[in-house]
Amino acid sequence: MLDESNLAKPDFEGAKYVCSPALRTPEHLEYLWHGLNLGWLNAVSSDHCGFDWKEQKHMGYGDFRNIPNGAPGLQNRLSVLWTYGVEKGKISRQQLVDLYATTPAKVNGLFPQKGSLCVGADADVVIFDPDYKGIFTVNDMLHEVDYCSYEGMEQIGRVDTVFLRGKKVVGNGEYIGRNGDGEWLKGRPFGLLYQ
Repeated sequence: MLDESNLAKPDFEGAKYVCSPALRTPEHLEYLWHGLNLGWLNAVSSDHCGFDWKEQKHMGYGDFRNIPNGAPGLQNRLSVLWTYGVEKGKISRQQLVDLYATTPAKVNGLFPQKGSLCVGADADVVIFDPDYKGIFTVNDMLHEVDYCSYEGMEQIGRVDTVFLRGKKVVGNGEYIGRNGDGEWLKGRPFGLLYQ
């Protein structure tokens, strides 16, 4: 959803958008949506390497090579996919679930424990409110970075409730879990998933 025009923002704001892969022209964005629709791309993610703009990104002031590479985006990923993918008719609801959960779990060797709602899975459930209307803003972010990559852009839908291994960690769009609720899982090689 971001393109190279973000890099040209005045007053060193463009440094916020130095990330990998590098931002491209708007035409490239349409090719990415097309690739998702055709199944050529099997996941949508974020490099989510959030550096504070006021301190860390400014290390490159005067020499762009010293701008730390990365941008926050993980928290916004589902709402961005819904707003600019499903709501705009670029992907279906089913494709969103596959791109967001099922295929990444398979590729990382975590399926069916993750990315599936089946007996024996971890009971990781996201309840998404498609009727929410708002604007992306740093004020709603949990990533503890001083900016939001999508600041000021329209947001349709948001995560309302999340269960992590059956335990409620998000309620009414607010994080209520504890640091450390996560768990490291070792994936299996993709080819060994169904043997």
